[in-house]
Amino acid sequence: MTDRRGPLTGLNIIEMTGIGPVPYASMLLADLGARVIRIDRPGGYPAPDPTLDFAQMGAASIFYRSRRMVKVDLKSALGRNLILRLIGRADALIEGYRPGTMERLALGPSEAHAANPRLSYVRVTGWGQDGPMAQMAGHDLNYIGLSGALSLFGRDSAPPRGLPPLVGDMAGGALFAVIGTLASIHAAKSTGQGQVVDSNIVDGSASLYSLLTALSAVGLHGPAGTNALDGGRHYYRTYACSDGGYVAVGAIEPAFRWILLDRLGLADDPCFSGTTTDDEAHCTKTLEDLFRTAPRAYWERLFHDTDGCVTGILGPDDAAADPRNTTRDVFTQIDGVRQAGPAPRFSETPGAISISPRDASPSAPEALTEWGLDLAEIEALIASSIVDS
Repeated sequence: MTDRRGPLTGLNIIEMTGIGPVPYASMLLADLGARVIRIDRPGGYPAPDPTLDFAQMGAASIFYRSRRMVKVDLKSALGRNLILRLIGRADALIEGYRPGTMERLALGPSEAHAANPRLSYVRVTGWGQDGPMAQMAGHDLNYIGLSGALSLFGRDSAPPRGLPPLVGDMAGGALFAVIGTLASIHAAKSTGQGQVVDSNIVDGSASLYSLLTALSAVGLHGPAGTNALDGGRHYYRTYACSDGGYVAVGAIEPAFRWILLDRLGLADDPCFSGTTTDDEAHCTKTLEDLFRTAPRAYWERLFHDTDGCVTGILGPDDAAADPRNTTRDVFTQIDGVRQAGPAPRFSETPGAISISPRDASPSAPEALTEWGLDLAEIEALIASSIVDS
């Protein structure tokens, strides 16, 4: 029978509430079965902008799903002792504060490893735990600017535009934090020794463009927007359609490119058969004009079930309604809020959203029973204002 508990069942992880990469990394781990307890401060973690205050978003606080939250006064001795007690039962702790913050709370790596020598202490920042910028403020755009990743999105000598926080916070930060968490837990199982993981967005986003670094080293990747993999060639770029929609063309390989040209009636045009960029302007203009003659849906139908590598560019609403996604349940609906389901997928131990974002948002001190506290202890902590009810 299929095990429905998730592949990370049995792991205990403490999340120190923050913004950006930390809640997303914790959500991924919790969706896959890890028992994650989110520790917030009385009054909540301060949002950098009212529009980013997840604590006030209720059912839309997707990042908080699949684990419970407890508000603890970390400035009190009893509050710190509670966290150290939880650390004694944890496999990992994830925090995303400015370097030195946890040390000032007397909850840094030295105190944590004294309580639990095998703990994976995962620290997620933008600049890293040391270096000349470690204490400076910054956000996604700053970090990927320093790593070199942002420059790869420039076009036509214009400055790169601001990007949604995907390359930095979510990929370079959160996904590398997940990798670091699981790798350090694995190492501790064989050595019995925990360690500190410095997972930062500069390092992670620099790693993300390793392919382009390799191509550049052999002269195959130049300025942004001029290359085969970033829109510099007619067979790998985006085009506007007659209805205002867009298509993505990704026919890099010659066999796929032939299908592209054949379906478009361009297979006999000698300009498209060259191996140099001499006719690139003609080829790009020809495809631009052609794709503008019909709506996006027409081109999607024309290339359906082919290897021509032409697909529509969908907005989030269209993506959620598209049958190619609904068939695979890419998205789910919880309390009226659409959100992506757990990923990746496992054949025997699939992940699951165990607690809705709305239910995960309020403080739930009863979650401490799963970490070894009894109800009397919890009630005493509430009565002394160490834990919020």
